[in-house]
Amino acid sequence: VGTMPHALIIVFGDQVKAWKAFDEGISSDVPRVALVDTYSDEKMESIMAAETLKERLQAVRLDTPASRRGNFAELIREVRWELDIRGFKHVKIFVSGGLKEENIGELSKAGADAFGVGTSLSNAPTVDFAMDIVEIDSKLCAKRGKLGGRKQVWRCPKCLTDVVLPFDKPQPKCPLCGGKMEPMLKPLIKNGKIVAELPKPKEIREYVLKQIRKLSLEEAS
Repeated sequence: VGTMPHALIIVFGDQVKAWKAFDEGISSDVPRVALVDTYSDEKMESIMAAETLKERLQAVRLDTPASRRGNFAELIREVRWELDIRGFKHVKIFVSGGLKEENIGELSKAGADAFGVGTSLSNAPTVDFAMDIVEIDSKLCAKRGKLGGRKQVWRCPKCLTDVVLPFDKPQPKCPLCGGKMEPMLKPLIKNGKIVAELPKPKEIREYVLKQIRKLSLEEAS
């Protein structure tokens, strides 16, 4: 496909630097597809990418999650207009991010040329989640829609209330029942080495069933 992950842009900390590095480091026969929603508005980053790579840019990719995309079709039309009016009619629009079969027709009519469909290819309901870079060498960083910095998830073992706080904040009390909360995030691997004893499959199953009972959910037979 010739595209790139958000991680590349976040590590560089600058969209233009990341696009240029991709262009300079990847084989010439690989299409240049710039990811354009990491730090700024999709329209503005599309213009920036086109002005940076010019005729070498084959497409821009809008990987906008449903939670903040609004009217995705209208967003695509806006990006298409801004590229065309600046003389970048050769730049195609690639869209991804939680797409479903029923979205394809509408987005195609709006001007999308290619589609990245992943989660919806599964034949069963899925839990959609992502891992994001939020801190590099103690420097805060995060893409749009994400909270920067390391975090700790605190859980109340009594009522299962979760609280997410910056990693260096002290242990909180449960806001619901006032109980003592426990940290849920613990290092398992450091520098490529396993640093903690991993639970056995039976232990994982027992833990999950225990949590289900606390949540008053029906256990699967």
